[in-house]
Amino acid sequence: MKLEFMALASAGQEAEWLKDLLLEIPLLKNNVSKVLMHYDSQANLGRAYNEMYNRKSRHIGLRHSFVRKLIKDVIISLIFIRSSYNLADPFTKLLARDLVKINSRGMRLKLLE
Repeated sequence: MKLEFMALASAGQEAEWLKDLLLEIPLLKNNVSKVLMHYDSQANLGRAYNEMYNRKSRHIGLRHSFVRKLIKDVIISLIFIRSSYNLADPFTKLLARDLVKINSRGMRLKLLE
């Protein structure tokens, strides 16, 4: 859980950089929306939107504050996605061949057979 939240904070940092880059383009100045991030951990999703700390979340305090700030400043928005629909799963864990095929089609990749 700690590593997933650290990855969320890192992805949020990248999203903030991307939004800042897009804001530098004159034609897009007023049309840059928040970055939608799909997330498959309900526990960490709840922790990201919750302002309260507890004994288990003290060690991620700075990252928690950073993610909360990104949400509050409308830079990112976290959306829950079921793990079976998470297209990033093949990059993070071992999956059965059928799930890899399904996720590859979702990413519009063509399988070589």
